Amino acid sequence: MDSTLIELRTGTELVTDVTGMLRRFCAGRGDGLCHAFVPHATAGLAIMETGAGSEPDLADTIDRLLPREDIYQHQHGSPGHGRDHVLPAFIAPSLSVPVL
Repeated sequence: MDSTLIELRTGTELVTDVTGMLRRFCAGRGDGLCHAFVPHATAGLAIMETGAGSEPDLADTIDRLLPREDIYQHQHGSPGHGRDHVLPAFIAPSLSVPVL
């Protein structure tokens, strides 16, 4: 098993493509599993197509499922920030993918 820490600043973008980073990490290591984890209470990892309109579709879906309104019990941060802490229940903070 090999591990590395990849630091990433995402800013305000909903989707940050980490495919290239994971490919570089896995290069030359042979077959196995690549497990990625985001150690943050408001982040998640998902496998999805990018660049074909999926990013705004995801944003619209999240807005429908988890509206930004200040309806959450979560108390710190800006109004509606509670939704950011609910999001990882829908988009998990980790995933594993086979590498061949």
